[in-house]
Amino acid sequence: MRRIALLLAALALAAAAHAQSLGAPPDWLQDLSLTKAQQEAVFQIFYEQAPAVRARLQAARDAHEALELLAVDARLHSEKARQLEQARSHALEDVSALRVRAMLEVYQLLTQEQRAQIVRLHGNE
Repeated sequence: MRRIALLLAALALAAAAHAQSLGAPPDWLQDLSLTKAQQEAVFQIFYEQAPAVRARLQAARDAHEALELLAVDARLHSEKARQLEQARSHALEDVSALRVRAMLEVYQLLTQEQRAQIVRLHGNE
């Protein structure tokens, strides 16, 4: 019973992660007055990263779907479920790392005033 509960929790987390738009720039960048050059640079950063993000999200989706199939399998293979959950988890970790790397690159493009504006607008989040 515990294994089924863990599988259902993992599936719920995977569905939530799947729903997020992890490959796009964050919405709060629109709150900044980016110059045309900054906008183009931000676009380029996320554009170059898009294939890797898509590949890792697809790997997470594939593992999620395999977990769903395994969850309805009457024989419930816990070791296989653990491996699939690890694969899904690692894929999503990779996406998060790519996103952090992209945001660090974006941050380097910002002026001191824009950086201060981020803190004012989103510092408490």
